[in-house]
Amino acid sequence: MKYLLLFLATLLFDNSGTPLPILAASALIIAGKMDTFPAFLSIYLGLLGWDLLTFLLGKELKPILSKIKRKFIQRILKEFSGVYISSENILVLLCKFIPWIGKFTPFLAGYTGRGIETLLVIWAGDLLYESAFLFSSLTVGKVFLKYSKVLGVLLFVMTMILYILWRNRVKKIINKENG
Repeated sequence: MKYLLLFLATLLFDNSGTPLPILAASALIIAGKMDTFPAFLSIYLGLLGWDLLTFLLGKELKPILSKIKRKFIQRILKEFSGVYISSENILVLLCKFIPWIGKFTPFLAGYTGRGIETLLVIWAGDLLYESAFLFSSLTVGKVFLKYSKVLGVLLFVMTMILYILWRNRVKKIINKENG
């Protein structure tokens, strides 16, 4: 059930700024509540599912969207298509690393009539994206767990130093106004 929820969360919410499902999964893996491979697979299938859905929507909606007479909508589609086509070689592979762009690139690929080859490249980019975020967050999470006491003390010391600097700055400002 937890892997199904991870799949659905990835399908619906990933690429909206921060890869929250990936970060949540890495925290659960570190805590021993999830296994790495099933979590990785659930996330990847969620990414693939979204891409396939939006790719097919782009193909199916092109005739409908091209008939819309509103200049605003046509201008947006023209601009987005122009950006997509001009940077397609790099954008298709790395689109998931750019918030929100990863959600719309498969749609634009379908809308502009690209074939299954483009979708396969997007899926390869999904693999790079997920691997980069999941394995780096697992590594960082393990480091934080291992050195949490030291990091807590360092954070406390840094906070105290910043407070003292701020307090001294405020005192100087008050003394200048009064003096």
